Amino acid sequence: MCREGGCGACIVSIQSAHPITKRDQIHAVNSCLVPVLSCHGKAITTIEGIGNQRKGYNKVQEYLAKFNGTQCGYCSPAMVMNMYSLLKSKPNITMKEVENSFGGNICRCTGYRPILDAFKALASDASEDLKQKCRDIEDLMKDCKLDGDKCDKKCKGCKLKADEKEETNEEDRKEDEDHYDVDFVEIALAQKKLKLNVGKGTALWYRVSSVFEIMQIFDIIAPNSYMLVAGNTAQGVYRIKNPPNVYIDISDVGELKNYAVYNTHLELGANMTLTETMELFRNLSKQNPLLYGYTNVLADHIDLVANVPVRNVGTLAGNLSIKHEHHEFPSDIFLIFLTVGAHLVIREKTGIVRTVPLLEYLDMNMYSKVITQIILPPLSSHHYYINTFKIMPRKQNVHALVNAGFLFRINRNYNNYVEERPVIIFGHINRNFNHAYNAENYLTGKPLLNNNVLKYVLQILSSELKPEYDPVEADPEYRKKLAMALFYRYVLSVNPDIVSKKYRSGYNNLQRPLSSGKQEYVTNEKVWPVTKPVQKLEGLLQCAGEAEFVNDKPHFPGELFGALVISDRANGVISRVDASAALHLPGVVAFYTADDIPGVNTFIQPNFIYPEMEEVFCSSKTLYAGQPIGIIIAATQELANKATTYVKVSYSSSEKPLLTIEQVLASGDKTRIIPQLKIIPTATKTDVKHVIKGEYKLESQYHYTMELQTCLCVPEDDNMKVYSSTQWPAMAQAAISMATKIPAHRINVEVKRVGGAYGSKISRSSMIATACAIAAHKLNRPVRMVLDLETNMRAVGKRYPLLAKYEVGVNDEGEIQYLKVEMYENSGYSLNDIVGIFAVEGIKSYYDFQTWKVDIYAVKTDNACSAWTRAPGTLEAVATIENIMERIAFVTKKDPIKVRKLNCTAENLPILEEMFDTILSSSDYQTRLDLVNKFNEENRWRKKGISILPMKYEIEFFPNYHSLVSIYSADGTVAITTGGIEMGQGINTKVAQVAAYTLGIEMDKIKVNPSMVITAPNNFPTGGSIGSDTVSFATMKACEELISRLKPLREKMKNPEWLPLIQAAFLAGTNLSASYMYSKKEPAPNNYSVYGAAVIEVEVDLLTGQYQILRADLLEDVGESLSPNVDVGQIEGAFIMGLGYFNSEHLIYDENNGKLLTDRTWTYWPPGVGDIPIDMRVKFRKNSPNPKGVLRSKATGEPAICFSIGLQHALKMAIKSAKQDKGEPDEWFDFFQPCTFEKLFMTAGTDPKDFMI
Repeated sequence: MCREGGCGACIVSIQSAHPITKRDQIHAVNSCLVPVLSCHGKAITTIEGIGNQRKGYNKVQEYLAKFNGTQCGYCSPAMVMNMYSLLKSKPNITMKEVENSFGGNICRCTGYRPILDAFKALASDASEDLKQKCRDIEDLMKDCKLDGDKCDKKCKGCKLKADEKEETNEEDRKEDEDHYDVDFVEIALAQKKLKLNVGKGTALWYRVSSVFEIMQIFDIIAPNSYMLVAGNTAQGVYRIKNPPNVYIDISDVGELKNYAVYNTHLELGANMTLTETMELFRNLSKQNPLLYGYTNVLADHIDLVANVPVRNVGTLAGNLSIKHEHHEFPSDIFLIFLTVGAHLVIREKTGIVRTVPLLEYLDMNMYSKVITQIILPPLSSHHYYINTFKIMPRKQNVHALVNAGFLFRINRNYNNYVEERPVIIFGHINRNFNHAYNAENYLTGKPLLNNNVLKYVLQILSSELKPEYDPVEADPEYRKKLAMALFYRYVLSVNPDIVSKKYRSGYNNLQRPLSSGKQEYVTNEKVWPVTKPVQKLEGLLQCAGEAEFVNDKPHFPGELFGALVISDRANGVISRVDASAALHLPGVVAFYTADDIPGVNTFIQPNFIYPEMEEVFCSSKTLYAGQPIGIIIAATQELANKATTYVKVSYSSSEKPLLTIEQVLASGDKTRIIPQLKIIPTATKTDVKHVIKGEYKLESQYHYTMELQTCLCVPEDDNMKVYSSTQWPAMAQAAISMATKIPAHRINVEVKRVGGAYGSKISRSSMIATACAIAAHKLNRPVRMVLDLETNMRAVGKRYPLLAKYEVGVNDEGEIQYLKVEMYENSGYSLNDIVGIFAVEGIKSYYDFQTWKVDIYAVKTDNACSAWTRAPGTLEAVATIENIMERIAFVTKKDPIKVRKLNCTAENLPILEEMFDTILSSSDYQTRLDLVNKFNEENRWRKKGISILPMKYEIEFFPNYHSLVSIYSADGTVAITTGGIEMGQGINTKVAQVAAYTLGIEMDKIKVNPSMVITAPNNFPTGGSIGSDTVSFATMKACEELISRLKPLREKMKNPEWLPLIQAAFLAGTNLSASYMYSKKEPAPNNYSVYGAAVIEVEVDLLTGQYQILRADLLEDVGESLSPNVDVGQIEGAFIMGLGYFNSEHLIYDENNGKLLTDRTWTYWPPGVGDIPIDMRVKFRKNSPNPKGVLRSKATGEPAICFSIGLQHALKMAIKSAKQDKGEPDEWFDFFQPCTFEKLFMTAGTDPKDFMI
């Protein structure tokens, strides 16, 4: 997906012989970073190779499916392969190691908890509760002595063939070892040396096995450009703009992989991987703790670098080389080696071997030179104290905000004096800063743990540290103060026992224990399979890579590939588009712009939801940076993407864009401010004792679907078959018809499944589908297009940013007398995907709005049209009103719970009280609140916060949704196709459960097939959490019609078995196919409310701004859940997506041209496995059947994201305690989303002036 090793969606397993030990080793790698030619002599195992439905599934696949660790399934194969590789490399892996090994695997759907549970159940120390969940799997599977996976007793030499005495010769045994357990494995040629032409002779690829051969090649190729290839992970940070003439694969050079340990020094082979280095350091620190005990600290730091698959192949020299070429790169390897005084051994092609310090290396010309070794000194643990730090914007798999290393020789027996010049290193300050020389000089000979010394050295650091500004990095002031705080932390850690108890909490980073989860719900066996916690229908297929997505479809004859050319600025008037250079590239077929569109230049068919057309390709003035200008068509996707960079777009003029609501309001341009909906007061209250005025702000969020926008269009006769990753096939059909002039009845859009959507593929997917269809129609050839991540992030709109201005008058008890709110929603350049209809209901929540005046406006800005994003409008509105309730409680000094109850409507009050009473009890809120307050009183640098938040979410239904149910007389099986799109929410599973229940048959007789506009015409999008409800209802009604038709025969045959009944019906001419369309005319399902409450507890490190969620208790009203496992997954996934929104996800734009700057995994950070609550508990409301739902159920896809709002309030409690410690007045303060570590640090007012021993 990302093509830079940041998402983990492409992980495979590599088996190869280590060049030194000659032993086979197996590890996971990101295939996007591994050049195919570097696989020479290695065995590559993909997800297809370890198990499938025909030959049986691997245990890892079985467990992930059984634990319901899949939703959309796009990330699942890579999750499986990472765990598979871990088990192969370390069969006795622990739960802690498992949980620490998935930082490089992003999952937007699940919230990670079930994935971790599944894989921890495979650990050697798995807890009993995890083992119990898979007893049935264990009963079905026997451990293979060769492999430990599922045994089919077909391996040669299998020891489980108790009744067979087949002898196995050595050749057979060797064959087994070579092929392991896999059924599908690609094994390259075994030749060690290799020379190949790459790219039609434009480049050379050499594979070498010795340093001598490298030097020979240097002689041969000079003065050509070259690249040494080992792990190739640098491409994940800095893309190659000018490919070299020569590639030299040095991954199997044994001399560069060896190490040697002496009392005088430690030699590391420069090509040792980070994983190998970590393992060596762990072992060495135990074997020789006196001289090399410090290497365990280095291993801990390396564990924070990138992710497991990257560390498995990324090398020490490779990382240092990135730093050499890009001094601004915050290399952790460079930092830790510089801290301990490492030297590099560098060999030149002339034969000269030099040993140089790291800083000298930075400025060396490295052409025709190779780092062969890294030399580390021994450091006596009796005298030296080392610590290093890496502060990141999330737990794992991200570069440092600031990193630091400290090495002091300290006399602990003499007042902790610094006996020699210490080492103080900071990274990510500026491109030239490494040593804090002035601070080092001052501290020599000083007592380290002394307040006067500390105060003065901090002043020196304040002058010495000069961070440079970078718009996508943390603010320079924060980085400077953070660096000083890390030095302070180091000082405290030298001897915590003599530090004042109040400040002692600052001596170490937050420690994260193993995470856990608990799910509590009720199931009714009388109505099974409805309410039964079944495994998802597609679970195993997803875990085996057998679930087909659009881009998995086999290539058609003559197929071509498309890539969008997008604008690099907003408000630019296009004067010329020159594609001549691109069209001259061999393999590039065509380039189309607005002038080439046969029909209407739009990908939106206006209707009552969408008032405006939007251009497929910009025809004149660019409306936002990232707007498509044209489409390149080429022989491969890679070539098409490359060719887009050759298209030159000239602009006659451009204006600075207005990107934010504030900028538009300040401009005075009222044409950009469009009234939407409003709440008008119908009553008055006059007991106004307090008037509160303020603002509340929310920024945007990228959907982060693992499957990017994708489409495949195939002309067939005079028709067009469209395979689109869309939530709304009917919109794609209509838009393609308008743009190509192909009548709608000749366009069949088919969707089997979507790899995540969250709203991004409702209207926005039509942009891609229409562009793709135009090209296919013009060329009369199949065209496939998969957007790359950067284009996807720039071209497609995101969550609506919000600015709410409010004034509220309350009495002394906190009861609202009047409320005025102006809500401004940033719609981007268009009013499509508008959210006012949802916001107006969301802000009401549980509360009495009779005295409220709420005006909702859409604000047009020079951004991409904002797109519906999970709980659009509602999340922002609920966050706004809950912030107001918190502020009322603060001003009136009343309990926030009582304030909310006081302002609740009489109708909602019983439910609100039930929600609060249940969550207060189940979460043990009051006891924990007391403990939090006590903790905060005792600690200066560590704080906790706890929040409790109610949630009321309105589910609004739209027409129309179809279902077609067909029963086959051959065997009585049932095929269903609906207008609902499976995108991870379990819609197919719920449909199958409802159908099985209604028809009275087993679920395994039912198959849910792809959605097509032929069988589900004119359907509305699958979104708003209503897809499962509507198509399940339509399915139920279609099944009831079939049951009605079968009733006479059933009575006549006196309740026969299912198959005889169906065969008799067939012979009797009974129609065994029925369809039904849900519409708003139905009494149920129809609009209803979802209720809930959440308690969130956090722990904050004030010295860094980092925090972790200790526990989250989520209570949600799901009615009678149709499928508890599915609904738990939806609740957890929505909640974690919300936590990402309120925490680490931050979109940054260039203010001058509107270009998105955070458009990669390197700069945009959704939550990872280490960012979820340490303890996450989900509880379903009991005894709450929903009369307006399908079989008494309620929707779960979106409401739970609103629970994440409580994170803000919990953090504010912690920050408030910090402000109190500083002696600040007890005043209200704003703490807006995103609640980044930087923002928390600065809001809390952490100041080096307050640092004390």
